[in-house]
Amino acid sequence: MHNPFRSIRARLTLWYVLLLAAVLAVFSGGLYTALSLALYGSLDNLLRSSAALLSGALETDAQGHLVLGPGSAYLANDPKRGEHFWRVIAASGQVIGQSGVTEMGSPPVDPPAIEAALAGRETIHNLSAAGEVVRVFTGPLVREGQIAAVVQLGFSTGDIRDILNVLRWILIVAVPAVLGLASLGGLFLAGRALQPVDRITRAAQSISAHDLSRRLELDLPPDELGRLAGAFNDMIARLDDAFCQQRRFTADASHELRTPLTVIKGNLSLALNRPRTAGYYRRVLAEVDQEVDHMRRLVDRLLTLARTDAQAVALDRQWVDLSALLAGLAEQVRPLLDAKGLSLALEIAPGLHLEGDPDTLAEAVLNLLDNAIRYTPEGGIGLRARYAGLNGSEVQVAVSDSGPGVPAEHLPHIFDRFYRVDRARSRDSGGAGLGLAIARELIRAHDGEITVDSVPGGGTVFTVHLL
Repeated sequence: MHNPFRSIRARLTLWYVLLLAAVLAVFSGGLYTALSLALYGSLDNLLRSSAALLSGALETDAQGHLVLGPGSAYLANDPKRGEHFWRVIAASGQVIGQSGVTEMGSPPVDPPAIEAALAGRETIHNLSAAGEVVRVFTGPLVREGQIAAVVQLGFSTGDIRDILNVLRWILIVAVPAVLGLASLGGLFLAGRALQPVDRITRAAQSISAHDLSRRLELDLPPDELGRLAGAFNDMIARLDDAFCQQRRFTADASHELRTPLTVIKGNLSLALNRPRTAGYYRRVLAEVDQEVDHMRRLVDRLLTLARTDAQAVALDRQWVDLSALLAGLAEQVRPLLDAKGLSLALEIAPGLHLEGDPDTLAEAVLNLLDNAIRYTPEGGIGLRARYAGLNGSEVQVAVSDSGPGVPAEHLPHIFDRFYRVDRARSRDSGGAGLGLAIARELIRAHDGEITVDSVPGGGTVFTVHLL
């Protein structure tokens, strides 16, 4: 069953409407409360001013009793009769005068309010009279510093309730209408905002693993979606490079393995074609053994690269005496140097120590030495090691040769797998093209790096930087 809320457009609209509903609810409640307080506040001020007017209309007769003066005629002819009442109550509890009480449904006298007024306090509260809610003010009437009577006035709250009822109905109708319009507007705006996402999706679906050369050709501003499209293009470019490298790697590995397999197959076919002498069989087996060793070395190197790609190189980190390690490697390659008539220049600073895996460090440096020996027809190679960097924080190991050097256009690819500067070299003289790639990955596993400097005709220097 299709769930409409699986769409980002629908979810954005829903969250937008829910947020707007919460804002409108808070606003409506605040508006209703503020208007109610304002209306009742105005009514309370009217009650106080009317009480002051009533107090001014009361006079004291010759016997010292409070009586209604000439101002009471205005109160008796008030055009709002029937909407309010007033009464004056003596301290003894006798009603001195009143008006509108009957018309207002005879609001009861509230004894606690009378007591509070006789104690000098004003009170404002609601009373119910004949089904009508009346707002009543009760306060003291002071003459010559004494509380002579209690003044009580009440106004009907019907007008206020009518205004609040109208506002409540307006809000009840307006809020859902606004939310409905906001939902339609939210869907439209969300659709417009997410339209580039649909274009990105369609463009991405048209890109397959067989054709990673295509890119998202979208004219988008440099906002979040524009950066998303750019990041997607960068990802496709990296995948394209990875697939191309994988295809080259597979083709080169197949080629490297096919050669020894062809040699083995040819020798075995000839040996089995007809009876041979024992010497011939011995020579065939020796060649087969040599080719098997070559295949084993190639497979071991491919396995090493696969482990570095998967970051599965298990380093046995320990405190390594690098000076002694490099000296031992120099002695290990000396027979190869002697076989080609090459010299070896050693400049190894004493006391070089760092934390690392001695076996993988030795393999990386041996690959660099093997590469230098392989591509140096005459002259010699150099192995130098020293502390460098600020306060000797870095160990540098440099392997140099006096070979023909590497042209500038080949330097960016010198560490690529199966890459050979001279394609005409055989696999016996030029190797499989994996040594430098393995050396770089093993050094990177130690959080280090290898740099290369070469001058055509002036030799090449590979420098290992280790922290």
